[in-house]
Amino acid sequence: MRADDDFGTELRTLRQRLTPGEAGVPASLPAVRRVPGLRRDELAGLVGVSEEHLKRLEQGRRRPSPGVVDALARALRLSPGEHVRLRALAGFAASPEPDGLVPREVTETARRMLDRLTEVAVCVCDASWTVLDANKLWHTDVCTVPDEPGRERNVVWRAFTETGPSVFRAPDRLAGFRATVVTELRDTARRYPGDAELASMIADLRARSPEFGRLWDAPPAEGGHADRLRVPSPVHGHLDLDLDVLTLHPGDLRVVVYTMS
Repeated sequence: MRADDDFGTELRTLRQRLTPGEAGVPASLPAVRRVPGLRRDELAGLVGVSEEHLKRLEQGRRRPSPGVVDALARALRLSPGEHVRLRALAGFAASPEPDGLVPREVTETARRMLDRLTEVAVCVCDASWTVLDANKLWHTDVCTVPDEPGRERNVVWRAFTETGPSVFRAPDRLAGFRATVVTELRDTARRYPGDAELASMIADLRARSPEFGRLWDAPPAEGGHADRLRVPSPVHGHLDLDLDVLTLHPGDLRVVVYTMS
């Protein structure tokens, strides 16, 4: 068997073991799926490649680039060891992030989105949900964060320490939001085991917030990021905003877009 075939077989196995909920893919109809795990089109969307490209990879008819392998590893929620194995099967060296640190650089793709999406509020977060940058509407309509690096720039920290902005979510939406971000933070900690800053924040959150500790120890939350919140507005009294999240690979960034309901 050729190395390409080994990579394709491993990729199919990994795709079929991951549920849509674990991958952050919203539930879709029909409820009964014809194949286990993620569909090929769902994984392709998470990685940012075409379904045909992914099909050729699984069939051993195309060699992946290092960036695609790393994006696959993130989308498939691979452990560091599994990531190394997938890169080896593709013919590459071990993970390009041996120190296990969360990437904290705004990529060119994310920068273009901030520059072009001027009529909606947008912010860019890293994989631990720390705000890296945002456009003007986000700062004026949604939230303000300190200019200096620190935990006050982290969405999860603010959500569980009551230091966040005075936004309102319905109780069921608040519970779903908190469960989702804790599930994602736990996954981020697994993928970046060498990030001492992240580990310290998680330890402090567990000590300060019983709810965070309960959610941290609970099974992974199902569902995606669809959310709605109400924020105060000096002009309109309040604004009702829908929230959507786009994950960017490479860079492992979250682009959060707020639109008027």
